[in-house]
Amino acid sequence: MKILIISDIHGNEAALKAVLEETADMIFCLGDIVNYGPYPKECIEKIRKLTDKIVRGNHDNAIGKNMECGCSEKYKALSDQGKIFTKTILDAGEKEFLANLPLTLNTEAGGVTFLLSHGSPGGDIYKYLRPEVSDSEMEDELKGVRANIVLLGHTHLPVVRKVGEITVVNPGSVGQPRDGIPLASYAIWKDGALEIKRVPYDIDATARGLRHTTIPADHVARLEEILRKGRM
Repeated sequence: MKILIISDIHGNEAALKAVLEETADMIFCLGDIVNYGPYPKECIEKIRKLTDKIVRGNHDNAIGKNMECGCSEKYKALSDQGKIFTKTILDAGEKEFLANLPLTLNTEAGGVTFLLSHGSPGGDIYKYLRPEVSDSEMEDELKGVRANIVLLGHTHLPVVRKVGEITVVNPGSVGQPRDGIPLASYAIWKDGALEIKRVPYDIDATARGLRHTTIPADHVARLEEILRKGRM
């Protein structure tokens, strides 16, 4: 069995299309389908058709429930302008879909139990568990978790690590990588083996899309720079 694990698409349809060229038996989505990017509607449509194994990210929550994104200060202005644009082009049904996504999801596949969440194993969509977080802190986060593999997003930084008996995986970001590699990032679980993979996509298409949004030009320039550099 082969599972495609994706997160943090952020309205980047070109990146999502590139990742979806990887065939799989199942798809897990760890949230943040929308915001920052120019094509949130198209990304929602694609994901809804392909899987029901989806959890809510902080940006999905911000759009669906009309709340703050809880972003760090350096991303808040970009998020706020993206939210204004995204809210104007999504219909009520799409916003309701985002608002009603679960915070965590337990599922089984291939004889393995998975826990899906965006920020923390407990469902805190705002918590950043970066690759450098200590084993002791991660052990505290994993207390009470009944899963072989815990899948997290939010940081946009890919990692696979073993903490006790649990494997923790962050597939990185499909639509806005931030580890200095401007390639769409995702993970594959295949018959017990885990792999982080990267794939190029049409960044120019995403940049053109951004220029046709209502997002202010200075914010568009910053978003394009992040895409081209793979970091802030």
